[in-house]
Amino acid sequence: MREHWSKLGFILASIGSAIGLGNIWRFPYIVGENGGGAFLIAYFTAIIIFGFPLMIMEFAIGEKFKGSVVTSLKKIHPKIKYIGYFAVFVCLGILSYYLVITGWTLAYSVFSIFTQIDFTVFTNTLYPIAMFFITLLIITFIVRTGIKKGIERVCDVLLPTLFILVILLVVKALTLPNAIEGIRFYLTPNISSLSNPSMWLMAIAQALFSLSLGTGILITYGSYLKKTNIPKSSIIVIISDTLIAVLAGFIIFPIVFSFGINPATGPQLAFITLPKIFSFMAFGNFFQTIFFLLLFIGALTSAISMMEVGTTTLIDEFRLNRKKATLIVLGIIFIAGLPSALSYSGFSFTVFGKTFLDMMDHLFGDILLPVCALVITTGIMWFIKPKELLNEINKNSKIKIPGFIVPVLKYFIPALLLIIVLMELV
Repeated sequence: MREHWSKLGFILASIGSAIGLGNIWRFPYIVGENGGGAFLIAYFTAIIIFGFPLMIMEFAIGEKFKGSVVTSLKKIHPKIKYIGYFAVFVCLGILSYYLVITGWTLAYSVFSIFTQIDFTVFTNTLYPIAMFFITLLIITFIVRTGIKKGIERVCDVLLPTLFILVILLVVKALTLPNAIEGIRFYLTPNISSLSNPSMWLMAIAQALFSLSLGTGILITYGSYLKKTNIPKSSIIVIISDTLIAVLAGFIIFPIVFSFGINPATGPQLAFITLPKIFSFMAFGNFFQTIFFLLLFIGALTSAISMMEVGTTTLIDEFRLNRKKATLIVLGIIFIAGLPSALSYSGFSFTVFGKTFLDMMDHLFGDILLPVCALVITTGIMWFIKPKELLNEINKNSKIKIPGFIVPVLKYFIPALLLIIVLMELV
């Protein structure tokens, strides 16, 4: 018999899926690279006109068809089930290297208690491989335990903890010298930047990455729903996810401006730049530990949702029990993720001059993720009856989503996704 979320458990698990490295690590440096406050305007617009419609569509498809992304798409039309398999492939591909970075956050949160960490020294040991395997075992155990006793119970504890850690770090960051300069950069929009199309497309791509859209995660989580107000739940998830991303900026920008660091430092901001800054702070080890524990919790809850996509597919399509399904996914992720784990180790595993992890991130995160979102959205919207989708979205909601959302999902959003894909390829 299929399990069901509790109402609060579903919201917390969905928030946990959305809140990840994309919010706490990626969002601030993308804001920094795109000139600060102007990007916030573009991002808020993107989550309203792009993120919300996709989220309610995915939750509704999952709830209606009560199956994995493959099963749900197959029930809409047999021809598009292969899109579901492609989504599973992309989701697990992302998970394979995402867990390597999750392992880094676990290592930093533990080691920071005792000492400051140099990224090059850390990655030239076997710790990245060991931490990758440990995090894989952790999420396997949680997913193996089930929806209510595993994922829901863990998210009930971790999400409130995450919010507390965020508030603690925001308070610390705002008390630093020159913090106000960082806040001014963060919140003051450069109006001329709003005419830059690439910034708007970057904002859409960030919304896609941050909200767990386009890989079957929300369809999978939606399949365990029972009589849920989908629009209301989606709004709560989006607001919570956005709030954490915005608060992450209130942590990062006061810190980097207080210590004279370029806010557009890029991906190395978390693991190279910030540890150096924490070393100059009073109680630096303590706040560094809190910061990386925050990153670890966010990454862990997102990783759980990605593993559940593969697990649910094996359960629904191949009639495996949950224990066997999780073990198979564990094996797949371990084999697929090992080259990424070796990338920043002493083995220096590279492909075409790039570390394997960076190559995977570019291929899966930058190219295949928007491709996957494009084909899922197009496949669903061209084969499902609009009235059927609207009824499912609105059936438990007092405030009804109007019919114009159908052409938005059918034409407007796929067009934007296609542009993003073409830009990445170019």
